[in-house]
Amino acid sequence: MQNAVVLEQRSRSAARAIRSLPWISDGIDDSEREAAESLVYLAATQGELFNKLSSKPWIAVGDISQGAPAIVAFSYIVETDRAAAARLIDMPFLDTLEAPDSLAVESLSYLAFGNMPVFSRVMLHPAVLDGIDDEEARVVALLEGVAQFDPSLVGVLLNPSRTHTEQRTVTLPLSGPVTLAITRTSPGAARSMDLLEEAVRTTEAIIDRPFPTGYVALLFENAVPGYFGGTHNGLNLTIIPDYDVDDGSYEAATAGRFIAHEVAHYYWRHSAPWLDEGAAEFTAALVEHIRTGHPLEPVNYPCPSSTTISHLDRQEFQESDAGYACNYAVGERLFLDLERSRGQDPFLQGFRHLYDIVSDAYDSQESRLAGIDELRQAFAGTDEASAIDRWYTGQGAGSTYGPDKRPVVAELPEVNGWINRAHISLEEEGEPARSFSAAQAGDWVWLTLDYSHDYAGPPTELTFEVVEYYQDGFPYRRDTLTIEVSRLYSGGLQWLSVGPGPGQQWATGRHWISVFHEGRKVAQAEFEITP
Repeated sequence: MQNAVVLEQRSRSAARAIRSLPWISDGIDDSEREAAESLVYLAATQGELFNKLSSKPWIAVGDISQGAPAIVAFSYIVETDRAAAARLIDMPFLDTLEAPDSLAVESLSYLAFGNMPVFSRVMLHPAVLDGIDDEEARVVALLEGVAQFDPSLVGVLLNPSRTHTEQRTVTLPLSGPVTLAITRTSPGAARSMDLLEEAVRTTEAIIDRPFPTGYVALLFENAVPGYFGGTHNGLNLTIIPDYDVDDGSYEAATAGRFIAHEVAHYYWRHSAPWLDEGAAEFTAALVEHIRTGHPLEPVNYPCPSSTTISHLDRQEFQESDAGYACNYAVGERLFLDLERSRGQDPFLQGFRHLYDIVSDAYDSQESRLAGIDELRQAFAGTDEASAIDRWYTGQGAGSTYGPDKRPVVAELPEVNGWINRAHISLEEEGEPARSFSAAQAGDWVWLTLDYSHDYAGPPTELTFEVVEYYQDGFPYRRDTLTIEVSRLYSGGLQWLSVGPGPGQQWATGRHWISVFHEGRKVAQAEFEITP
């Protein structure tokens, strides 16, 4: 290393000081190497800043895992803006280094390298000019992610009258103490912290490896990519405030899943997008299944452009592309199919092995993203190979999933009634249709239930579960439909919109709609979407 040679020539005392640090003297591993190189660079080129940094008590420790990212990030800031680095090194938050302090330095380094105008604004803000303290560091740690999607929020977050951070420290079986912090700029739901804790605890139990961080920062703000509900930028989680509610809405019902998905990305990162997003979706589904008892099944609409991972890989969607959502849809189906093929306990052994493999691949700084080869290695076996082939190339045995195959029993005994007919139409009250193009279908089509009854009691309601299936065998949406029954009438028609919904494209192929009441399948409709 050139800087090491220069350092020996210029300052043997500094070289000796670096060699004597406990985490260096006992041998440098891969996780420590960049931090050691950064110290040598600072000692060789920025003697005064090196002296100040090396005097911090958190530098001379046996385990530098928490401080290493801060050392590296600080050296990047020095390269970009030495004057700013000289101010930072004297600020209170760096006297004793805790997890949010290190994240704050990383956040500033990313801004310095990638968004200098915002970095300059931050360094000139009154909250920073008088020195960042530990409380302010928790907010500074969020700024890099916010600046990517809504730079106007930077000033809002730095205003102490506009932000509030709620904290809770939990003790995990494998990791020990982990601090959870939720930052808001408007009131939110008390249960969000409970959902975050549940997600962190259950995710560690699922992966059965120590949680990768001792500090989980969640920001509820609209600083996410355009069509996403949340994002994990490596330093913190951001979820739109719509899900920080407890009001019986759809958003409240799905908040746990959104939080669990972003929490899962602490484990599932740096691999092929279908692997990272699919594994995070499966983990979130299992977290919610354990928490609520909800079925373990997809929540994403089938990908309209790719039915296999190999095709998805070739398309190379970027996060800004609408097609990027296919990584969620195809990825989650792959892992759900693997879990169904083998059974949950054997599957989880392979799932955990996959995490170990992709983590090792990232730590060794391999140039390519972990993907199908690592998946095959983790799930080596006949059943798993067949499922992997099915989702990678389209070959292999059929899925273990499929539409409910029980016969239709149309009776509604509670009201001495029955479902006469179920059909799909392009319009509400439209004519039955069995096949139509995606353009004809628009955002959705209509399920029509024609029902009759001979009922003489007081007015009552019958509630049905409507499940939508795709030809890949997976259900992709569940909804409820209510029929009002009165002795004044002998039946009627009820409509429900089905399909991908606004802004999504139809997946071409066969679709099934099954209707259940009291556990019985009382109706089914089948249709085909053509290109």
